[in-house]
Amino acid sequence: MAAPKKELDFSGELQNAVMAAVWELGEAKVDDVRNLLPRRRRPAYNTVQTVMNRLVERGLLKRTRQGNAYVYSAKLAEAEYLARTIQTRLAGASPSARRAVLVNLVGELESDDLDELARYANRIRRARGKAGS
Repeated sequence: MAAPKKELDFSGELQNAVMAAVWELGEAKVDDVRNLLPRRRRPAYNTVQTVMNRLVERGLLKRTRQGNAYVYSAKLAEAEYLARTIQTRLAGASPSARRAVLVNLVGELESDDLDELARYANRIRRARGKAGS
């Protein structure tokens, strides 16, 4: 009897690797993405193509035909994608959990990033103060 086939976790590691490759390349064909994946664990062409097509269906990638192949590009910049993902996750959390997560994230920042974040926070505070006046 054949061993059961493992279902791919398209929302997991491979999807993340595909998105990272597309962000790095700007636009890419399936083979371009495959070539950026680790050689020892490189999935088949059809597997990468399926993941990329599902990312199109989910609205994360767009594709255009060039000759006989599709060229894929990200609909969102990596930073925008991460921001939306974090906002979505935090929106459903309790206020105390949101605060704890944000404190944890800020606590991991390098000194320069922390200074920049403080400048942004001050700008937002001032803008909110003006809006409430």
